[in-house]
Amino acid sequence: MLDLLGKKNPNVGYIPSSSDPERKWYIDRKKYYSQYGINLGFYFGLDQAYDPKNLDMLLSCDAIHLPGGNTYHFLQRLKNRNLLEPLRKYATDGGILIGVSAGAILMTTDISTTFLCGEKPVQGRSDNSGLGLVDFAFVPHFGRFNAGLPEIRNYSQQQHTTVYGCPDGAGILVNGDQIDLIGQVVTVINGVIA
Repeated sequence: MLDLLGKKNPNVGYIPSSSDPERKWYIDRKKYYSQYGINLGFYFGLDQAYDPKNLDMLLSCDAIHLPGGNTYHFLQRLKNRNLLEPLRKYATDGGILIGVSAGAILMTTDISTTFLCGEKPVQGRSDNSGLGLVDFAFVPHFGRFNAGLPEIRNYSQQQHTTVYGCPDGAGILVNGDQIDLIGQVVTVINGVIA
């Protein structure tokens, strides 16, 4: 990630997945990033701290961090603020999006893998469309909750897609057409382990 950022002391924006008035999760991530010389310097709240005039500042950051949380609620909050298209454009224009758990699932075309992480769909909402930045499905917390190999194989086969099962501490780096797996990431293509 530091190589992708390509500069000293990069500035990273942060969009909270849920209400965090005391900014507890933000402060925790800020401390984490600081040990690598990265400034998590811009908080773009979606509720109390929301200010549409700050969107240009967010999109001028060297990267944007999308944290974990409830994927369905996070997606709805982004949609309510009309942020999907600006984030999509930011990424396709070369901006770096960093997704953790729910934030990573949002990068996909369809967020329906969330049930494998113990999330239940929000009633009355049928649109599970994510940012559509990658053409695979993503399952964080592989090996926890219901996210075991049989479930991922079944999902991959039913959806005719590639699924990456990512255990905690592992990750995926996507740079253009190049996909680098970091750690013990499991790849399943149309139900078959690659």
